[in-house]
Amino acid sequence: MDFKMDIRLMITILIITTGLGGFYYTTQLRLDTIEVALEEPTHDCHVLKNQMQNLLKRIKRLENK
Repeated sequence: MDFKMDIRLMITILIITTGLGGFYYTTQLRLDTIEVALEEPTHDCHVLKNQMQNLLKRIKRLENK
């Protein structure tokens, strides 16, 4: 069985494979970045948490007076 591939066919297959691989890689990278961003709480949450703790401390001080 003699199997010959034309150089144009090989280049076409290589271009399509590279394009699909690049698409997969960039899509996976973007999804990983989004997942990390969603797992980490935002800065605003930390600020609100600190403000809540400060308010609770002030309430306890007022109750003790």
